Amino acid sequence: MRQLPRQRAHRSKRLLILLAWQSTIYWTWSERNTRLHQNTFKTVDAIFTVVDRQLRNKILSFRETNPVLSSAMMQQWI
Repeated sequence: MRQLPRQRAHRSKRLLILLAWQSTIYWTWSERNTRLHQNTFKTVDAIFTVVDRQLRNKILSFRETNPVLSSAMMQQWI
């Protein structure tokens, strides 16, 4: 956790790391609550697919305002 603010990488890499971290935390917590309260389970692959799809959608959302950033982030993610 302490390494995130200290990243001296390019803006696109820092933003991608932050988005991946936030998405992973969110979906892990969501899966925990679903398992606890609804007794339903997703596989690790299914959770990864959801995280991957969310990140791709978020990266593509930058395309209108900053196509260079969007392209750099997508290249790093893929």
